[in-house]
Amino acid sequence: MNALEKALLIKELNILIDGLEHRSLSFFEIAKSKSRLTEIFGLCDEPIFQKQILKFKSHTQPEKAAYDFAANTLYKLSFRGVFLQDSLLEKALYQNADAGWAILYHAQKGWQIWLIPTPNRTALVSEWGYLENIYHWMLAQQQIYICLQTDHELKQHALLEHQRVKALTETDLNLLIDLLPEQNQMDIPDSLNQAIETLDPDQQIIAIDSKVQHDELRAALHPERPSIYNDQSQEPPVSATLTPQENKLAEKLPKNSVPQTLALKQYIAHIHPLDDTNKPEQALYRLEIRNAPEISQHVDLLLYGPNVQHWQQLPIYLAEQINSQGHFIKYLVLLGTENQMQAIRLIHLFTDPYQHQPSAIKEIFWNHLQDSFTHLETLFDSYSQKATLIWNIDRYTPFIPVQLIQTQKFIQFEESPAHSKTPLLLLKERHKIRLIHGQNRLNLSRTESAYPYLLLDRHQGVSWQLIQTILTQLESPIDCHQLYEAIEKHLSD
Repeated sequence: MNALEKALLIKELNILIDGLEHRSLSFFEIAKSKSRLTEIFGLCDEPIFQKQILKFKSHTQPEKAAYDFAANTLYKLSFRGVFLQDSLLEKALYQNADAGWAILYHAQKGWQIWLIPTPNRTALVSEWGYLENIYHWMLAQQQIYICLQTDHELKQHALLEHQRVKALTETDLNLLIDLLPEQNQMDIPDSLNQAIETLDPDQQIIAIDSKVQHDELRAALHPERPSIYNDQSQEPPVSATLTPQENKLAEKLPKNSVPQTLALKQYIAHIHPLDDTNKPEQALYRLEIRNAPEISQHVDLLLYGPNVQHWQQLPIYLAEQINSQGHFIKYLVLLGTENQMQAIRLIHLFTDPYQHQPSAIKEIFWNHLQDSFTHLETLFDSYSQKATLIWNIDRYTPFIPVQLIQTQKFIQFEESPAHSKTPLLLLKERHKIRLIHGQNRLNLSRTESAYPYLLLDRHQGVSWQLIQTILTQLESPIDCHQLYEAIEKHLSD
């Protein structure tokens, strides 16, 4: 097919799809248009046409279009399928312990991606839209969570694991067989020794091998993973285990004493244990609001089970979660804890397995949180204005959602290079928060949902004229902390 023929087919595709989307066609005309689209797909099923015809194929074969799209991504092996019902999609995602993703299709709304960032975590859910748009959203989440492995990485990992297990198995068995005659001579009963001696050499090896303890071999092949703590905090590591008293309380907690749902004002949250095994940690539960899955994109909701009946009378604890690079992930809300030390332990118990950590933990009460936890912007307001700080990492800087910031710089000047921990310097005036310093920090990554920040307020006497005056007194490039301290010094003087 030459270039002219391809151009004519693309033009015809545009005319057909425009008719399907924007014109009132009879059933016969709709069927005729879709039939012609199918014919064109057969002619144009070349790699160069795949991206161009995806939008058109979505109208006639939406599920196949989604499968074909997923097959051409870097994460095909992590893909769980295309679904028409969210209940079936959830079942497919949650029954597999590994991180993965799936696509939900709705005839009127389009497509939606559901992404499990880490095992036993609530799915992140995209907005409805076209496949390419929601896939870009997933790539942005991938940069934050670093959760999915590419197909190449999974295949390499499987190959290396197979080679490692094979080598360990051969080495361990050889060593055990060599050592058994010396180490276990006194332990093997005489009757068994006599029985083994009557066997031929090959059978002797099999008989001796049957004496090897499987736990020793399993321990060699699957060593325990060490506990991982982030070096970012210079605070002493917080114990991520329950106290003996909490263990006893959790063990005595009857399974049927925790209800299946919990009312959070107008929302119904479904209660799920964090761990499916019968452990004391099962007293910590995850809350899932199924009719508003978008809430899980900005906050993890947790409940400490023993206090489920009177959680509204207890303080609630809010935390900012960060990943190993120091990037903001989402907030965490913990209900049902009796005191601050218990809250700190339980929050670390939740975050440590995912190599995340809280950067700060605050205390708040339900009457200040019940109307704000459902949206990132209002939750930020409650966290920053109504909650009391009880714990933080060393050199803590709070985070602000990017949608609250006017990211266009009002005064242009040269900034010093930025890294992930460099804060934005902001000015609050009237109902807007404007950027003073931080263009380089924003340019590092445009996919973060929140950034570290320092805030100045117009009511403090800070004006753009004052900022301009101080900028002329500093040498370029200008550091964020240097500018902030210069403004603060001027205000105090």
